[in-house]
Amino acid sequence: MRRVDWLRIAAASRPGAPALVTPDRTVTYAELDRAADAVASIVTGSGLAAGVVAFWGERDPATVAAIWGIPRAGATAVPVDARIAPADAMRLPGDAGARGLWALPDGGIDALLGLSPGAGEAAGGMPGAARFVVFTSGSEGRRKGVVLTGGNVAASVAASAERLGNSPDDPWLGVLPLFHVGGLAGLWRQAAAAAPVILEPSFDAVRCARLLSGTAFASVVPTMLMRMLDAGARGGDRLRGVLVGGGPADPALLHRAFDAGIPALQTYGLTETCSQVCTVAPGDAERDLGTAGRPLSGAAVAIGGDGRIRVRGPMVSSGYLGEEPRSDEWFVTGDLGSIDAEDRLTVLGRADAVIVTGGENVHPALVERSLRTVPGVVDARVFGEPDPEWGSRVVAEVVLAGTTVVAAAAAARRLLRPAEVPRRWVSVESLPVKLS
Repeated sequence: MRRVDWLRIAAASRPGAPALVTPDRTVTYAELDRAADAVASIVTGSGLAAGVVAFWGERDPATVAAIWGIPRAGATAVPVDARIAPADAMRLPGDAGARGLWALPDGGIDALLGLSPGAGEAAGGMPGAARFVVFTSGSEGRRKGVVLTGGNVAASVAASAERLGNSPDDPWLGVLPLFHVGGLAGLWRQAAAAAPVILEPSFDAVRCARLLSGTAFASVVPTMLMRMLDAGARGGDRLRGVLVGGGPADPALLHRAFDAGIPALQTYGLTETCSQVCTVAPGDAERDLGTAGRPLSGAAVAIGGDGRIRVRGPMVSSGYLGEEPRSDEWFVTGDLGSIDAEDRLTVLGRADAVIVTGGENVHPALVERSLRTVPGVVDARVFGEPDPEWGSRVVAEVVLAGTTVVAAAAAARRLLRPAEVPRRWVSVESLPVKLS
């Protein structure tokens, strides 16, 4: 795999173009390139150029410089979630073999720009070897470190660009964390297009609703989209697509987006696939409603006999830290799905989340989707808990507005199969934002 460094290319072709737009400043491609060189020089000078360097995945320009600068020095970059338990935060970099932890310098990116870049350029970008280790969310237990190569990243970026057609004039609203493959992918895609990322330090629904009308693309999870719509988000003339991933999206939520002029494009991907493998194409949002669209160029998707989604292609990681490289041609995911006659993927939910109650299978995602259509049910989360009589019983956590649990339960009984009706209801003020 030839060496690829889209930041370097963008800095040469459009040096004065905005790379990052934050609430405080705009960072040009020339500036970001210089800052990445400064990081590369620090890594090289510390003797870590052939090693593994971890960093806190905060949405900050200096972090973006590290995302480019660490691989530019020849090291493997490991973003770490600063919000997780301290024990995990200390363990994960060690699991990846990290010999250094990059922290934001005092003064942020300005401090990096004040340094004299040295050894960064010699390394020349992301070769085919491992260049990132990104940890999964731990939905199947312990967080796993997914090894992503320069080849994986390049294949993902090329396939995404072919599907979306993002150009240098298309800003991308970046609100996903930079320890998450969705957040990293936005940076890679935009640098390849020499286009700006609107980098928000945190997700503020009101502010992001306002920014959305002036952007071309965004990546969000369903809860983020719902909160932005609640804050009055409207589409604008520039808006071409809001990618909605991180789990099945409720059709009612997507209809709300369409009514607000927001082209919500369902997408399916995983850390192991370097982000997208299926995405609804711009212009097909309403026609492909309820599906995650067709596979991207180079990706293949199939459904196994167990109902699990299987994927293959050059964007798929070869394996996890501490494990032998995957030898199977297909990567078997933990998600259930179906494929229609037009090759469109529908994601049904997690295979390990299926609730077997009284001998019947209940898919939580489908129950959640139905509950969200009940008047007064703002959001819902469905899961199973042990039951001595039924084996498992269905439990629903619901966010309510203008209704009661009793009324919601009565409506649910009219919508759902008997096995799907929650046997225990819990009213909560909010549900956590799910990223993967």
